[in-house]
Amino acid sequence: MTASWLSRAPCDGLDGFTPSEDAWETAGDLKRLCGSRLGYCKPCPFRAECIAVVKPAQAMFDGVAGGRVWCNGLVIDALDDVSDDELAEPKLRATCGTEAGARDHNRYGERPCTSCRQVARQVAARRRKERAKQPTQMQLDIPSVA
Repeated sequence: MTASWLSRAPCDGLDGFTPSEDAWETAGDLKRLCGSRLGYCKPCPFRAECIAVVKPAQAMFDGVAGGRVWCNGLVIDALDDVSDDELAEPKLRATCGTEAGARDHNRYGERPCTSCRQVARQVAARRRKERAKQPTQMQLDIPSVA
């Protein structure tokens, strides 16, 4: 995720989305403290990106993220138009410049980046060299004794 969408989000520069832990005790307190901040999420086109960055379920997050109020990583309130698709875990990609990264470009139908093209060439050369080392099997025609 790049920071470019963060500066365009309606919540950019605002406070109150994550109240301090000593400010609340129950989920109801949390909802009361930061539920009004959900209004900033209504027009936001970056709700899925927000959830992907914050990872509220994994992080046991308390506060507002992606159009939802979270308490200990569970949704306790949400906007009416939220979609479960926004909660989808981002696909993990292999690091570019590795053999797995080069495979991922192919898997996702992408043109490989420069470092992955280089790795793919190195892998292909290594495989050709390994195949050249392998002895070829000879087939012997042995007449059968009848």
